[in-house]
Amino acid sequence: MASTNNDTNSTKIIPSMTSVDYGLLANRIGTLIYSIIYLLGFVGNTLALITFSSRRMCQISSSIFLLALSISDSLALVTSLWHFLADAFQIYLQNYSALACRCRMFFAYVFMDLSSWCIAGLAFDRYLRTRLPLGSKTLCTPRNASITILIFFFALCGINGHYFSPGIGQERGGNRTQAHCLENRLEYPRYYYFYKIIWPKIDMAIFCFLPACIMILCNVNIIYLVKRQRHTLEHTNNDSQDIIKTPIPIYQTLSGSSSIKKPPANTHRKALERQMSLMMAACVIVFLCTTVPVTICLLLLERTIMKNPYFGRDNALFIFIFRIVRTLMNIHFGCNFYLYCLTSRIFRAEFMIALRCRRTISLSNPEQSTSMMLHKIDDI
Repeated sequence: MASTNNDTNSTKIIPSMTSVDYGLLANRIGTLIYSIIYLLGFVGNTLALITFSSRRMCQISSSIFLLALSISDSLALVTSLWHFLADAFQIYLQNYSALACRCRMFFAYVFMDLSSWCIAGLAFDRYLRTRLPLGSKTLCTPRNASITILIFFFALCGINGHYFSPGIGQERGGNRTQAHCLENRLEYPRYYYFYKIIWPKIDMAIFCFLPACIMILCNVNIIYLVKRQRHTLEHTNNDSQDIIKTPIPIYQTLSGSSSIKKPPANTHRKALERQMSLMMAACVIVFLCTTVPVTICLLLLERTIMKNPYFGRDNALFIFIFRIVRTLMNIHFGCNFYLYCLTSRIFRAEFMIALRCRRTISLSNPEQSTSMMLHKIDDI
């Protein structure tokens, strides 16, 4: 009899010890990570906005993409405050207005997609500078970069315009005391099918797959073109040194020093190539690590939710996993400044100049002159 009591007590104790409140755990993890993202993200994007909006930086098309990237990242973080308020303070804004919910979802997807395409545009801009060094003078201009960003923005607004559909959310009124952001499955079954089955694939392609392919292809071609140009340049220099062989003593001065000097090594160009390659490589790696998990999670689990509409609502583990990968995605919008500025000496120097409000730059030392290094971007 005592043994049976012990068994029953153990069976009562074990579930209570092993059960995990995934909702509370997700709230705490989300609150901590979101706080760090906002602290570093808003500060970094603000500093990036100050840096890339300077007069010198605005003369380069790459800086226009970086300027638009800092703006879109900041606005994407603003739209994610919706989730932070729910995790940290249990303030569910979707219960107050369905129209506000639709607007939030529309602008969130637009600016998140715009951030991805700004990075893809930056990679393509750099590819054009490498592929067409002469033609890039007219193609890679700040005006063309601004037009490209506007085309991206209006195209993404049109693609994500379906979030204003009445198939999403219901306002308060009648028997409803609260609004909601859920899909109206019974009233709009076609839109529900589109939103649950077709749209996740389109969204994955627009937000992650296509920009990532452009980044990878452009960077692979850039590496190939740079190596080929470097090999051609070294081969040309070796041939010229073999052809011109003049006795040094004829041109020696009275002090014994030779008036013929070896051509200086193009250290600036190689350093700039390494910095730009490091920036783009870091961008692609972070972009893939932060955006691929959430897209795969949505793509694989939407069919399960389609078969069982209450799966995502009742499965606490699924909700926990989705909220974690969604929080991981927001890291991408808060770290771009540190990837683009702190991994490059060029933009780091320009960042320090912008903070010190220096209007003039001394050109006496070419190795420390930011302006000369910025103009050498056209040489890549």
